[in-house]
Amino acid sequence: MKAKVLKPALVKALILLFVLPGMSQKGIENGSKYGKGQDSINCIKNLSLYREFYKHNNYKDAISPWRKVFSECPASSERMYVEGVTMYRNFIESAPTDERKEELIDTLMLIYDRRMEFFNGEGNVLGRKGIDLLRFRRTEIDAVEEAYGYLKESIQLDQKKSRDAVMITFISASITLNQAGKITDQQEIEDYFMVTEILDQLVGRSSRWERAKATIDENELKSGILTCESLNRYYEPLFEKNDDDQSFLEKLITFYSATGCDREDLYVAASEKLYEIDPGPQSAHNLAILFISKNNYLKAIRYLKEACEGGGVDNETRSEWYYELGVVTSADGRYCDAIEHAREAVSLNNDYGKAYILLGDAYIASRENLGEEFEQRTAFWAAADKYAKAASVDPGVADEANQKLNDYKSQYPNKEEIFFRDMQEGDSYLVGGCINEYTTVRARD
Repeated sequence: MKAKVLKPALVKALILLFVLPGMSQKGIENGSKYGKGQDSINCIKNLSLYREFYKHNNYKDAISPWRKVFSECPASSERMYVEGVTMYRNFIESAPTDERKEELIDTLMLIYDRRMEFFNGEGNVLGRKGIDLLRFRRTEIDAVEEAYGYLKESIQLDQKKSRDAVMITFISASITLNQAGKITDQQEIEDYFMVTEILDQLVGRSSRWERAKATIDENELKSGILTCESLNRYYEPLFEKNDDDQSFLEKLITFYSATGCDREDLYVAASEKLYEIDPGPQSAHNLAILFISKNNYLKAIRYLKEACEGGGVDNETRSEWYYELGVVTSADGRYCDAIEHAREAVSLNNDYGKAYILLGDAYIASRENLGEEFEQRTAFWAAADKYAKAASVDPGVADEANQKLNDYKSQYPNKEEIFFRDMQEGDSYLVGGCINEYTTVRARD
């Protein structure tokens, strides 16, 4: 939306300002910012006169010579426009009637337009103009829409030079327009991303940028626009075009995580694409945890294996990851695989009590592979060894391990069964199947 240089509604303001309209460009036409001869003398005199009144906050007497400078030598001083804005804000706030107030607001807008005409600086001036328009006409939706255009163009022009107030006000205007049905959800999200991309480059330079970002984030969250559904609508077409762009994928993933949308299919797809571009054990582990949360054990197992086999991982971390792999494979009914992974975990960390408990649980879960009932009951002997080990090496799991030891004693073969097998309590016994481990014969009574 382009800034409007002049509106028909400002004609009345022009009449109020220009006592001598035919002289409004005299300084420019004469090739000097003050003009020549008597014109130059008058400009200098009026500049000095209004400033003397202005510095004493005597705006009532300052405004007459100020208007003459504005009219007769508009290129004489940029400061004159800045001080004119200050005076007109004061006049607006003390205006006796609504009609007079509206006339003064139109003049204020004209001051900004004239400043850009003679001194450029559109990015800065448009931002100030937009803020003042909203300051005095925030209840008029057409004025909000107009100010939104000024603020947006200001940010697009100034980028990292934009003021924090301009960005905060722009987002507030965007939210207001969306709620009024003037712009779409997608446009509001685009506005938000335009601003946050700039702020992300500024955060860290000063606390004011952190405060600005926090304010904008809070306002957007309160507006309710940052739902997972609206983000999906915004990002899906972009993802189709940029699914090989690492920077884009990282931004999408970070934002979805920050807004609590990290279980969405698009987040998952972006995470997998990013892993294809930049694989590594940590990113593989992150993906595995994501798929565990979605109960997709097949992919969780795949990425956990890649994480466990990756380089540059310390033994303690690798042990934890093997334990997680054992938990997932057990949940997926792959008990022999779970045994293998739990053993890897304890081989890397022989004080890992949870891994010993997992190993015992997996022994029991795999017992159907051992044959008849007696052989299946021997799995509880082997499991008991692991529960006892867990309790001895890790006080944090001792209660759980001892509870399992007590609970599963009732599953041991009885003395008659042991005698019938020509065994005695305390004998060594090789439990078969994928357990394939020696244990001690025990009776339940």
